[in-house]
Amino acid sequence: MSLEEIEAMPDQSDHQRDAEERWALERLLQLIHRLRPLDRELMLLYLEDMDAASIGEIMGLSPGNVRIQIHRIKNILARRFHGGERHDA
Repeated sequence: MSLEEIEAMPDQSDHQRDAEERWALERLLQLIHRLRPLDRELMLLYLEDMDAASIGEIMGLSPGNVRIQIHRIKNILARRFHGGERHDA
C-alpha cells in the first residue's frame, strides 16, 4: 500500500466524531423543540443568526430583553443537554 493510499483512507476517528456531532445536534434540536413556544421561537430566530434588535422587533421585546432571554434559554438547554433535565422552561 502506498503512502498516497494510506492518506486517502478515511480515518475511523473522523467517522466517530462526525457521528457524535450529529447525535449532539439532534439532541439539541430535540431539546429546543421541547421548550415553551415563545422560548423555542426566540432560540430558533437566534440560531438563524438574527441580532437581538431584529428578534425583538419580531417578538415585540426590547433588544436587552432578547439578550437576557437567550442567555436564560442557553443555560436551560445546557443543563438539559448535560443531564440536569428540569422542566422549568
